[in-house]
Amino acid sequence: MIAAATRELEFWSPQALFKGETIFCLASGPSLTAEICDRIRGHRSIAINSSAVLAPWASVLFFTDSGWYEPRRELVANWAGLVISMSRTAKRELPDKVKRVQGEGDPQALPGFSRGPHVIQQGRSSGHTAVSLAIALGAARVVLLGYDMRFVGGREHCHGEYKGPRDIEIYQREFVPGFAGWNEAAAAVGVDVVNATEGSALKEFRFATLDRLEA
Repeated sequence: MIAAATRELEFWSPQALFKGETIFCLASGPSLTAEICDRIRGHRSIAINSSAVLAPWASVLFFTDSGWYEPRRELVANWAGLVISMSRTAKRELPDKVKRVQGEGDPQALPGFSRGPHVIQQGRSSGHTAVSLAIALGAARVVLLGYDMRFVGGREHCHGEYKGPRDIEIYQREFVPGFAGWNEAAAAVGVDVVNATEGSALKEFRFATLDRLEA
């Protein structure tokens, strides 16, 4: 038990494992589908939280909190690619499997994408923070899919896992404003961030259709 408790405090320093590549960040907005995921299969990708179910082949599984991990221990334990998280619980229980990173910085302030060993820029959500993780992994271009940042047809996610009343104003009040300055900061380190989510409420980054990106 002492060894396990010690391991949960270990941090992994992100390395430029995918230097110069395009990395697709797959958030779990309602627009994300199995068909869309299949179109980018074979490319570097980060499956964020439950988008992992639609893209079990993704290069990276990323989640920030233990609350998401605890009911999905088997999914995480059996993940074939990299598992990167901020969860102490996941690190403690799967110390050799989970690479734990530290998030720092004010999600509402202008970000900085070079914050020292094992540290990445903290975002307002897992999908938000995944952008800085992709940059830390060496991406030259980051493409956002499933970043609707709004309810679509009464749906908030591409899955039905979250039950009960939801705060429908949180996107415009917190999540979308939290991205302010991220395009400028990414460009400053030579990274092009592209939003390929049709109908996205997130306007911080330039938009391009997936068709155009594949051409």
